[in-house]
Amino acid sequence: MTSCRVCGSEIAVPSYQASAPALTSMMAFIDIPTLAYVCDGCGHAQCGDLPDIDSFYDTTYRISLESEDHDQIFAVDAKGHPIFRTDHQAAVGLRLLDLPQGASILDYGAAKADTLRKMLKSRPDLRPHVFDVSSDYKGAWAGWVAEEDQATYQAPADWAGRFQAIISHFVIEHVEAPVAFLKTLRDLLAPGGRLLLSMPNVVANPGDMTVADHLNHFSEASLKRAFALSGFVLETIDSTAFPGAFFAVASRSETPVASDADAAEVAAAAAAAKQICAFWEDATARLDGSAKRFAGHNAAIYGSGFYGSWIHSRIVGDVKLAAFLDQNPKLQGSSHFGRPVMPPAAMPSETDVIFVGLNPLKAREIIASQPALNRPGLDLVWIDE
Repeated sequence: MTSCRVCGSEIAVPSYQASAPALTSMMAFIDIPTLAYVCDGCGHAQCGDLPDIDSFYDTTYRISLESEDHDQIFAVDAKGHPIFRTDHQAAVGLRLLDLPQGASILDYGAAKADTLRKMLKSRPDLRPHVFDVSSDYKGAWAGWVAEEDQATYQAPADWAGRFQAIISHFVIEHVEAPVAFLKTLRDLLAPGGRLLLSMPNVVANPGDMTVADHLNHFSEASLKRAFALSGFVLETIDSTAFPGAFFAVASRSETPVASDADAAEVAAAAAAAKQICAFWEDATARLDGSAKRFAGHNAAIYGSGFYGSWIHSRIVGDVKLAAFLDQNPKLQGSSHFGRPVMPPAAMPSETDVIFVGLNPLKAREIIASQPALNRPGLDLVWIDE
C-alpha cells in the first residue's frame, strides 16, 4: 500500500513496474525499480520514493549547468530553427500573469533562472527574486539578482507575503509533498498574488510516467484538488501554450476553496494514467524484441533526451550503437553515454537502423522533416510499433 501524494487515498498496487535501475530526468541511472501508482480517489499518478531525496537535489540534480547557454529545445519553427524552452516560458509567463508595474516576482526552484532573466529583458521594471534547494546555481544569479533577493535551502522569514507573483517551472513534479509545497508558495504571495506553475502533462508526453525523479504526474483533476487543498483559486489550466505540459495560473485565497473536479473527471484521469502504464509494459517488450532483431546492425538513436536514453538502456548490449542524433545545436559535439551527439545530416553512412527516441505522439512528424532519415534501406524503429 502507498498513499496518494495529493488526496491521501491508499493505493494498493502499482500500475507499472520495472526492475532496477531507474532512469532520471537527467538521463542518469539510480539503483531502484521504476514504480508508477494511480489514485482512483483524485486521478493523480505518482512514482515511488527516491532514496535521500534532499541530497539528490542538492548535489546530483544539476539542470542546464553543462555550459553557460545550455538550454532545451521546445519546438522547431517553420524554417527548421529551434525554439528554446526558456524563451518560450518567458513569453508565456508574461502573457498569462499580466504583471503590474514594479511587481516583486519570485522564481521558486529557479535553477539558473534563465526564464526569469529573459522576462526581465521585456520587463526591466520587475524586481526579481530567486530560490533553489541547491547552491550550485548562485553563480548564474550573480550580477542581475540582488544578493538580498537570493535564497537557497529555505526561504527567509521576511519573504512571507512579499510577492505579487511567483513562477515555478517544472518543479512540482519532483517534490514528495506537493500540497505542502503549494501551501509554502501561497504563504510567500501577497494577498491576491498569483502563481504560474508548469509541469509535464503525462497524457501528452507519456514518457514522463517512467521518469524516476518525477514523483508526481498531475491530471487536471488532481491539480484542481491540490490547488484547493493548498488555498488557491484556480484561474486557468492551459495545455496548449506548451505542448506536453500544463501551465496553470492560480491566485492566493483568503477563504477555504472547494475543488470543482467531479467524479467523472477523476475516473477519466485515472483510466488515462492506467492506459499509459499499460503502454509502457508493451513498449518495453517491443523494444527488447527489436534489439534482438537488429543485433549486430549499425545503429544510431535519434534524440538524446529521456526517450533516447531509455532506448539506449535497452539496446546497448545488442546493436552496434555509433551515435545519438539531435537537432539541438547546443548538444551537438558533446557525448552521451560515451557516444557522440551529432546532427542528423552527419549520421555515419554505414548506419542501417535508427531507433527513434522521441515522444511517440510527435515522433513521425519530426522524423518526416529530416531528409537524412528518410533514405531507402534505413530501418526506423518506433517505441509504439
